[in-house]
Parts: sequence; structure tokens; C-alpha cells
Amino acid sequence: MVLWQLSGLVLSAAGLFALHRAWQAKQRHWGLIGLGWALLLGSVLVWGRTSGVDKGPALGLISITIMAMLAIFVAAMRTPVKQRRQARVRNGMADTQTRVRHSAAANVASILAIVIFGLAASVAACTALFMGNRALGMEHTANLSLTMFAFPLAWAGLATYIGYSSSIRTRATVLTGVLALSSVIIFSSMQVT
Repeated sequence: MVLWQLSGLVLSAAGLFALHRAWQAKQRHWGLIGLGWALLLGSVLVWGRTSGVDKGPALGLISITIMAMLAIFVAAMRTPVKQRRQARVRNGMADTQTRVRHSAAANVASILAIVIFGLAASVAACTALFMGNRALGMEHTANLSLTMFAFPLAWAGLATYIGYSSSIRTRATVLTGVLALSSVIIFSSMQVT
């Protein structure tokens, strides 16, 4: 049992290391990317041998996530802190204060959109994923693990899109589309069950 767990941890670390190396490369290296994902999949499969097919993959995904967070923490601690540049002094002080207030209001609006609307859209999308998979007959624990793994990815993707999109109209269109499609999937899967 311990040998399988150690093998799962080693495969997780090797997969994350390969993906990190592929990310650091100047050009896309598909071999390293494929190797990294194959090692992570192998880790999940090995963890399946430790606790069965229902709890094993969930433990594997948790171990991969914890290992990735530890790697990010170590990289953050090793990176030197950059000194902040001095702001340029401008002549139009009143104009600058207006721009700062407008920029701060835009930042607060983006953060609120990420927290409220991004969260609502990602919850709706993951609920639709769960309900759709349940209607298709997917095993409950696997469905739950997949949904729990998809939720932070969906929220992070939507948060990144909301944060970097310059057009409010496209943000609203994407969020409305995600909510509408999720609602259709949820209600149609409720009719099946």
C-alpha cells in the first residue's frame, strides 16, 4: 500500500516537473507536455490502486493539487522581491486624481464581477456538468470528483477572461451565454431523471 502511495507521489512530482519544464521552454515542446500529462494520469491510476476506483482518483487529484501548490509556494519564496519604481510626477494634479478614481472604480467593478458573476457562472457550469453526467449515467463518485476538479478551473478561466477583457459587452455576453447554456443543460437533465 505504501509503495503505491509513494509511486503516486513520485509520478505526480515528475508530471508537474515535466509540465513546468515545458512551460519554461522558449518554444512549445509537445513531447514534454504529453509526458507531463501522462505522468499525472499515471499518478491518478496508481492512487486508484490504493483506495479503490472511487476514492483513489480523488486522492490522486488532491495529492497533485497539494504538490503543485507546494511547488508554487517554494518558487514564490525563492523569487527575489522587485523594487517598485517611482511614479512619474505629472503637472495636471486634478486630472490625475480623476483618472485614479476612475481606475479604482473600474478595478472594484472588475473584482466584483469576478467574485459575483464569475462565481455564479462557474457554479452554474459545474452544476450543469454534474447534472449532465448524472443523466448520462456516470458513476456518482467519479462525477463528483470531476465536478470538484472542474470548478476551480472554470472559475479561474472566467476570472482571467473577465479581468483581461476590455469590452464590457463581450464580458456580459460570455457570462450570459455560460449561464443560459448551463440552465438549459440543468433543466433538460432534470427532465431525464
